[in-house]
Amino acid sequence: MTSPTKPRILTVDDSRVMRRAMSKVLGKSYDVVEAEHGEDAWTILSNDPTIQVVFTDLSMPYLDGFGLLARLRSASDSRLNHIPVIIITGKEDDEETKQRALDNGANDFITKPFDSVQLQARAQAHVHFEATRNKLNETSDRLEQQAAVDELTGLGGHRYFLKAAEEQLAYNQRHGGQFIMLRMDIDDFNRLFLRVGKEQANYVIRGVGELLAKSVRAEDMAARIGLAKFAMIMRETRVEDATETARRLLEKVASLTFGTIEKKIKITCSIGILEPELSHFDNIKAIIKETSRYLDKAMKNGGNQVVVKSLLSQPAETQGMSIAAALHLLENEHEESLKPHINSLIQQLVPLLDFIARNLDGEAADDFSEISQQLKARL
Repeated sequence: MTSPTKPRILTVDDSRVMRRAMSKVLGKSYDVVEAEHGEDAWTILSNDPTIQVVFTDLSMPYLDGFGLLARLRSASDSRLNHIPVIIITGKEDDEETKQRALDNGANDFITKPFDSVQLQARAQAHVHFEATRNKLNETSDRLEQQAAVDELTGLGGHRYFLKAAEEQLAYNQRHGGQFIMLRMDIDDFNRLFLRVGKEQANYVIRGVGELLAKSVRAEDMAARIGLAKFAMIMRETRVEDATETARRLLEKVASLTFGTIEKKIKITCSIGILEPELSHFDNIKAIIKETSRYLDKAMKNGGNQVVVKSLLSQPAETQGMSIAAALHLLENEHEESLKPHINSLIQQLVPLLDFIARNLDGEAADDFSEISQQLKARL
């Protein structure tokens, strides 16, 4: 009877003693592959699809741990892009070093000198996670991609948001109407995660998500699109009103308190708002990316603020709304959204009324002509 194949783990360290020590501890349960530096590791990973987890040191010749992380996370192969990477840190590595590793895509940390129980626990957790992820990808990838709700916050899921937002973008490009993208991130979330741990960090994400959900109008669309990243499409909203909504939202976030009485956690968020010229964008991802530029400015300026950009060639009030878009809003009982566009709609209706009046006979023609004249006088 053939014994089951052991899960494969790659250890990367320029110290032969350290590699041997890890192999000795993990060898009973795992098939351990060793690499001396990042370049060796990259070659092995590129050619061995069975490796499920990587343990890597940071300081190595040729290609260090940061370089290996960057190469993996930017790889076009989704297997390499998502493979769990545990960083081996020393006592001399400070929080800033860990922060940089987390920013580059690290999944976990283990500190030297480590004991066998700690090492085995990390390996078991991430091997199990990777196996589960692969199984989900194989058996329920379609459902996963179409998931409509983010379980942690109750907001829209990332993929669902992209699909629904793409449809909304196409509609607005055909029929007109105002379209504003809002991007919001929790300030310094990675540092918070390192300080308070996953459980408390999830409480923070959930609290911010619930607050955002309460701020969303029925006609708007909000989602969690990353670990501590959120997005919202605001329809038929002036950029000034969107900005005011964002500022109120930041005030509410800043008033939240998490944690315990002994150890309170206070947070802030930053927001970027974009009013795009829709004809200049091919897809919703491009609009999200452009909006994120202004979010980045808000964060770099100290956080807890809103940065707004309108790309419209003329003020939003003069852009107008198409008759088709107005009818769509009426059908969905969003009459309040139409009020800022009354003059624009009248300008479009008058030529239609004149046309009808010219092509009718008798009193009906007179009635339409009179209505047209009254509307022209209003303008």
